[in-house]
Amino acid sequence: MAAPVKRGVMMDYREKDERNICCALCSESGKSPEYEPEIHRFRNGRGDAEVESYKVFPGIELNIYSVHMDSFFFGAEEEGNFMEIHHCREGRMEQGLEDDRSAYIMPGDLSVTVKKQSSGEYSFPLCHYHGISICIDTNAAPECLSCFLEDVNVRPRELAGRLCADKNCFIIRSQAYIEHIFSELYSVPEECKKGYFKIKVLELLFVLGSISPEKNSAPALSLSKLQAELAKEAAGWLAENLDRQVFVSELSGRFHVSQTHLQNAFKGVYGVPVSSYIRILKMQSAALRLIHTDAAILEIASEFGYSNAGKFAATFQKIMGETPGEYRKMHGITGWQ
Repeated sequence: MAAPVKRGVMMDYREKDERNICCALCSESGKSPEYEPEIHRFRNGRGDAEVESYKVFPGIELNIYSVHMDSFFFGAEEEGNFMEIHHCREGRMEQGLEDDRSAYIMPGDLSVTVKKQSSGEYSFPLCHYHGISICIDTNAAPECLSCFLEDVNVRPRELAGRLCADKNCFIIRSQAYIEHIFSELYSVPEECKKGYFKIKVLELLFVLGSISPEKNSAPALSLSKLQAELAKEAAGWLAENLDRQVFVSELSGRFHVSQTHLQNAFKGVYGVPVSSYIRILKMQSAALRLIHTDAAILEIASEFGYSNAGKFAATFQKIMGETPGEYRKMHGITGWQ
């Protein structure tokens, strides 16, 4: 039987642990120096991107993506066991699968991937993406996060193995319960980000741990490498010929495939038919003109076939999420050092 003094010592440790847990969940202001996000910026000939990275728990990071380009490499050059949870709010993101195929997440979708290297290439077919990811180093993260909340059984390593048992990617198509968790993460006041991110990450992992992979996994909406390459090559050709009126029949003839095969591959990668994609390309090209030149908006509109500035602005805002003036102000070269 344990001596009373030892039991008292155990109680002291427990009280100390509870104080530490309380401090972790109800943390200081998000504006405190130790919780400033790490900002990663990227730019290429197709546009720019910014990723805000927050350390939430040991081995667990939350990233907020604002992307207006086609792809970039991101992450530390580390090998190990990693799980990434991505939520797409706007746009489209490509996910590489083990069998040399590609899957795509769209607004409202959630994906869970496991990989051996922290860094990787992130691809965005529409050159427009807003979303959040939770990146977990399962070797460095706590084995069990239930120490923070007694009845919340969250084990990151076990979760990764259960959701991705026989494949490297698990996708849940748009669901209300997933949207509920993430919708609140996109509008967190600065002063409570630190504690709030901890609570929401625990909530997400708890919810994912309670679902059945068999009942919640999305149907296989993946493309082969050849299909994806066909769509990307066709898109590349379209980008070089924006000054021409192009029909699907001409495009399929150039790539020696049927119109149906081309349209299916194209919609699989870009989520829209060829005609809609041409409009997207024009607005993305106009966006580059806005941030790289001081040409008047009406002048840029006319370059892409719009004689009416109002119609151009409406189309631009629908595709890029901002008016031409707002886009130039937010993404202009002066904002990038």
